[in-house]
Amino acid sequence: MTPGTGAAAVRRAVGGSVRLEVGPDNPDDYLGQQVSKLYADELTDAGLICHVDSDMVFFRPVSPADLLVGGRPWIVRRAVAELGRHRPWIAPTEGFLGRAVAYDFMQQPPFTYPRWLYGELRALCLERHGMSMERYVAGRPPRGFSEFNVLGAHAHALHRTSFAWHDAGAGAVPPLLCRWYWSRGGIDARLRQELDLAVGGTAADRSAAQKRSGGGPAVAAPFGRGRPG
Repeated sequence: MTPGTGAAAVRRAVGGSVRLEVGPDNPDDYLGQQVSKLYADELTDAGLICHVDSDMVFFRPVSPADLLVGGRPWIVRRAVAELGRHRPWIAPTEGFLGRAVAYDFMQQPPFTYPRWLYGELRALCLERHGMSMERYVAGRPPRGFSEFNVLGAHAHALHRTSFAWHDAGAGAVPPLLCRWYWSRGGIDARLRQELDLAVGGTAADRSAAQKRSGGGPAVAAPFGRGRPG
């Protein structure tokens, strides 16, 4: 999924074997790309939808089975009390849902949700805020919404038994499939080498790149640097 601006370059990069959806250009595409995800069920008939941002890199081959535990999508959560003082996505999530949020749900990508959850969230937006999800998100202030936290918090509150929940730092989280990077932070020599090994090297190279990256979820990205998802 890409906005119209730059779509030609993205198409050249992904090749002809990938289905590419071109969406509208938005005044603030930081919010616009979140709108695209919240309507993802309209782009596929798949029962489960796995979200991977452009700054997430896989370190190993992944199959649908890797996204499930006991037949349910897994989600890694972290208690709000463990986040420190910088909690930029808690208030927007609580404001949208109208309830207190006890966890952050952007702890370990990729993020997988059942297709039925998206329409339910859009209906909630219309009922609670009197407007479409697209209009609501587009009207938020810059960096004023977190789609992954809204999806996770809604699922946790109303559909807890439909998911396999894991606490970050507890040791029993699912294996790391991919790692995200802060796309606005630039690429220095060390990071470029790590990424080159991850995407272009052998299996041993990818393993080395994963170890070099720390081997765990990049928790500092959403909280230390303000990345929403």
